Amino acid sequence: MLNLLRLAVVAIAVVLTGCAHQIKITPDVSAFKSDGVTPIDKKVGYYISKEDREKKVITPGGGGDKVQYQPYKELEPALQKSLSIIFARVYSLESLQDPQIAGNGLTYVFVPTIATNSSSDSVLTWPPTKFTVVLACKAVDAQGATVWEKQFTGEGTAEFDEFKSDLSLSAKRAGEKAFAQFQQAVASDPQFRK
Repeated sequence: MLNLLRLAVVAIAVVLTGCAHQIKITPDVSAFKSDGVTPIDKKVGYYISKEDREKKVITPGGGGDKVQYQPYKELEPALQKSLSIIFARVYSLESLQDPQIAGNGLTYVFVPTIATNSSSDSVLTWPPTKFTVVLACKAVDAQGATVWEKQFTGEGTAEFDEFKSDLSLSAKRAGEKAFAQFQQAVASDPQFRK
């Protein structure tokens, strides 16, 4: 009887706290276009720490459930693609003192900070109907001095008819919007054409 009572308590706790469903928030990088972008003949890098790349985040979904994902790891392809459209060559760096900076003649290193949140209007389905990606990114020069810093917010929405075939759709839309803003801002800033 005592074991049955314990099992019931655990079951109630699971129902009340919901569960974290795994989603993948990587946007479709083929959506990132070079239309209107005049390429810059410079080599750049980007730095995401090992800790950030491995970080798992849990945010709200629908029906009291939650979603889990790795924002840095899953949005890294969008960062890499955005920079590749603008610059001649892009390198992933292991630190801000990476020998590749001097060895490959990198002009700038981009350092992103990513925050996310999600929610849902649905009490019946767990995928988020709303998702937000906040991308704060700075660029440092070869000496490590910050030369540029901006923040971008992408908001994505998806209703049941849309996300029933892609449970991460609102998140992917949010990431695509944030990195499209980032790409446009970097491509149009005279700082990077000096």
